[in-house]
Amino acid sequence: MQLTDRVKNCNGCSACVVGCKYVCVKMEERPDETSRKLQPVVNENGCNKCNACVLFCPLFNPVELPEFEKYYEFTEEYEGRDMPHIYRQTMRSVRAGQQTEFVGTLCEIAALKSLLGDKTFPNLIYKPLYCSDEKRAKEACCMECPFYGKEQD
Repeated sequence: MQLTDRVKNCNGCSACVVGCKYVCVKMEERPDETSRKLQPVVNENGCNKCNACVLFCPLFNPVELPEFEKYYEFTEEYEGRDMPHIYRQTMRSVRAGQQTEFVGTLCEIAALKSLLGDKTFPNLIYKPLYCSDEKRAKEACCMECPFYGKEQD
């Protein structure tokens, strides 16, 4: 069974890729390009059905986001980043006790929090990106984003 069958309005955050210990989930472009650019695809042959992919999904298993005082503008430089690599790098840095900054949209921050066990770390600073109305209108999953109402202007 594919993750998008279980997770309504998948936002393509890629937490499931990092959460899969069998390396069976990868992000692929949607063939119909109707909404989000990437979607998780499970290699059913290697999947052990442990459900870690959905357990780390911040939409399936919600986490609590901190309140942010400042938001940063979402620019093209943040489009198409290799989020699994960024999550892994950030988690290694945080667990090593290094002062770490993570810049991401609210869904990416929720994904990282989920991957970190929904814990707070004093050495991790989140820098949230503000999703503009234009970005939100482009993708169906952004229009349904459960984290949007938590944004502050």
